[in-house]
Amino acid sequence: MDSKEQYSRIVSSLKEKSTYKLAVLEEARKQFDVFKEVAQKLRTDLCSETDCVEGVDVTYKSQGQFQFELTFGDDVLVFLLHNDAFDFEKSHSIWKRSYVTDDRMRAYCGMISVFNFLKTSFDMDRNEDVGYLIGRIFINREASYFVEGKKQLGFLYNDFGKEVIKPEAIRSIIMSAMQYCQEFDLLTPPFSAMSELQVGRMIDISSKMNMKTGKRLGFKFSWDSDSPE
Repeated sequence: MDSKEQYSRIVSSLKEKSTYKLAVLEEARKQFDVFKEVAQKLRTDLCSETDCVEGVDVTYKSQGQFQFELTFGDDVLVFLLHNDAFDFEKSHSIWKRSYVTDDRMRAYCGMISVFNFLKTSFDMDRNEDVGYLIGRIFINREASYFVEGKKQLGFLYNDFGKEVIKPEAIRSIIMSAMQYCQEFDLLTPPFSAMSELQVGRMIDISSKMNMKTGKRLGFKFSWDSDSPE
């Protein structure tokens, strides 16, 4: 490849792929704003149903343009919009769809990750506590979408190329994530992980009840070598 051809390819990539990816991110940001609106409306609806029930407050909190939190009962869902457009490995099932093979640019998607944390981890500033990725929402430039996850999150929202994302679908996705969280309770850390305790750590725990905790949700991505429990 001579320098002129190389230069031409760089220009072509800048004009086509880079511009397309920017459009993907713009669409993802627009839909993330809808996620925020739907989450706030869902919070209002749930509060009206649980207003008299102690200990089941539902709260919404925006953490800027790319993140918001939905707290309910003992759980916190964190929705995080990534500021990049993603492609997929050739082994991914997305490449089996004619929607993508007919126009490979449709494979570029914005991604919203959904994490589950314990509410007390935030309330007591337990920075060592862990949260778990329970789903990822992918949205392309045409607002077509699919969700990777387990149970409802994995099989109810996988018609990529057949439907565009709408507020009704977003509400259903959020409620599926909430339901998934509610089906898994806090598991005690392994005995071996707690067999030793330093004096300084004991004092810290006494002041904050700060024992590292987190729910093991039984979710497994391809890069997670742990067996689901």
